[in-house]
Amino acid sequence: MSLLHAEYLKVTRRKLYPGMLLILAILVGVVAFFLMVFGRIAPEVAEGVPVLTKPLAYLVGAQQVASQTWFPLVLAVVVLGGEMGTTVWATSLTRESRRLRQILARLVVFSVASWLAFLVGTAIWSGLAAVAAQGSGSPTAAEWVGVAWRMGLIALAWTSLGLGAISMLRSLGPAIGAALAFSFGESILALWGPYENASLSAATTGLFGTAMDGFIGAFLPGTDLGVAQAIGIILGWTLFGLLLTWWGVQRRDA
Repeated sequence: MSLLHAEYLKVTRRKLYPGMLLILAILVGVVAFFLMVFGRIAPEVAEGVPVLTKPLAYLVGAQQVASQTWFPLVLAVVVLGGEMGTTVWATSLTRESRRLRQILARLVVFSVASWLAFLVGTAIWSGLAAVAAQGSGSPTAAEWVGVAWRMGLIALAWTSLGLGAISMLRSLGPAIGAALAFSFGESILALWGPYENASLSAATTGLFGTAMDGFIGAFLPGTDLGVAQAIGIILGWTLFGLLLTWWGVQRRDA
């Protein structure tokens, strides 16, 4: 528990986390405006831009928030990278030499922090949808629970990959660039049929299901994936990120 508490303090006592939350909130607000309001107030300009209505707006919004994979990637890379660029990582190893425990503690804390950020973003979107979206109704309690655990699983996978990136490269700039490039490139590569069944981006779509894809469901990779298959793909990428982290730490610290 001491390792978990130490990582919790590192996240909560820095300005990084609230700053990233602010950026996430701004992005959520912008996307919400274009998907719920813009098409109504400027139909001539926004021709072809869909207008979400309740209750689908809530669920599509949650999926939009979960797609902000930069959050767990950047959080993991910056916090762990800051340690590896100073004496903090070496000091931590003198107190607890078992690297696996060090890695798992960071994975848990950073994943939970990203998951909570996703929930905050979803709450912001839901508030905007309640005011701005047309229609009536809202998701059931069971649907909200389903949204929450799905977001947690997604945060876990991308946090793991962020840890792997910084452990391999040990430099903040290249690690952030590589992580974000992978996030973007992976989502594009998911459009390729053979890769779709192994794609993390496609698995995210499959995890939420077509009901949350709404109007763009036919254009998103992964809509044909079942929930169980999507979970398996996401857990596979999580394990891959952990293996990269372990290998990078062992190779660099040996």
